[in-house]
Amino acid sequence: MTVRNYKYKLYVSKHTKALSGLITSSNFAWNHVVALARRYYRIHHRGITCAQLQRHMAKLAKKDPFWCKMGSQSMQEISQRYKAALDAHFDPKLRRGFPRTHKKFTGGSIVYKQGIGYTLGVGEKQDGRPVGVLVINKLGKNGMFKFKVTRPWEGKTRRITIKRDSDGCLYLIVTCDVQVRHIERSRQGLIGMDFGMKHFLTLSDGTTIDIPDYHRQALAEFAKADRTYSVRRRSGVYGSSFKRAKKAKAKAHRKVADKRADFHWKLAHELCRRYRFIAIEDLNLNGMKKLWGRKVSSLGFGEFVLKLMTVSEKYGTVVFKVDRFYASSKTCSVCGSRYDGTKDLSVRQWTCPVCGTVHDRDVNAARNILREALSKKENGKDVSRGVSGHKTQVGSVESAATKSLE
Repeated sequence: MTVRNYKYKLYVSKHTKALSGLITSSNFAWNHVVALARRYYRIHHRGITCAQLQRHMAKLAKKDPFWCKMGSQSMQEISQRYKAALDAHFDPKLRRGFPRTHKKFTGGSIVYKQGIGYTLGVGEKQDGRPVGVLVINKLGKNGMFKFKVTRPWEGKTRRITIKRDSDGCLYLIVTCDVQVRHIERSRQGLIGMDFGMKHFLTLSDGTTIDIPDYHRQALAEFAKADRTYSVRRRSGVYGSSFKRAKKAKAKAHRKVADKRADFHWKLAHELCRRYRFIAIEDLNLNGMKKLWGRKVSSLGFGEFVLKLMTVSEKYGTVVFKVDRFYASSKTCSVCGSRYDGTKDLSVRQWTCPVCGTVHDRDVNAARNILREALSKKENGKDVSRGVSGHKTQVGSVESAATKSLE
């Protein structure tokens, strides 16, 4: 059993404003929780508990007509979300930032749990596809919203999340408990992958994979949207023209993010269909950004790793992360000797001083990553970790290697 999210875009209707108002109320409630927790710590020199927050917010919700429309489960979830964010901040493995306030009228989300406060179903078909129907009980006549069911959700629904994008678009995320069914794919064995700036991925068999620089391609569009937004902002009149310019700017960035995410998803599915075991390197994204700046964010290494970990569960593929301090570029994949001349990143090929093998820097690193992953074990099992540090999948490397070679 695993948890899976299904995301749908809600149609724009005359009732969308009411739903957006609920998300705005959720942002106000979150900001109140953050401010209250900070004030409580300054006075009592200890943190406030989740139960105390929930009791306090329940009392305030009865007095505030906007918070009352959110529902009790949504108000409790805000307190739980704050405590989870605080725990992630103090966790030495996660190292998340301290919980901060949100923008009130931009972005945000609202959560409904345990099937309380909403009704979710599928209505009549339109253009050959079924149309989903979401009803928010507290909104009354303005509480019905439709969306196109691009793929049906499966399993038992745990909760739903209504998310507002920076350009005002609303999305429905349905979280379900799904029984894992591995998809059949060809068994081509093991592969190691090295991330790089010259090539997005270099595989241990010598194959290279490049990703289009969508951000660079859209720089002219970004500059035009920024200029229009800046002129409207300096005018000091935040009317309809300012809102259109702000929305156009956010939409341009969202289009680039969607293109990059589409490439990542397709590549993750292709790799997991072909390989039973994938070894990757741990990434120090902050250090990479200091060296190469915008291009690291444009390539989206961290986003791709998270997608690869998610897709690997679907195909039954084992993904193993090698320690970031392992010298994959300095070690000869043939004899195992180390060569410090590769500290200079401009060195793309080098000759091993011991065995005389000529290495391509990235291919050699990918082969070493695969070898290191096969040799490492944790408590008798090989554990794959996401970028955040969570253990996301457990599998035996030996069994994966044996099955792949059958």
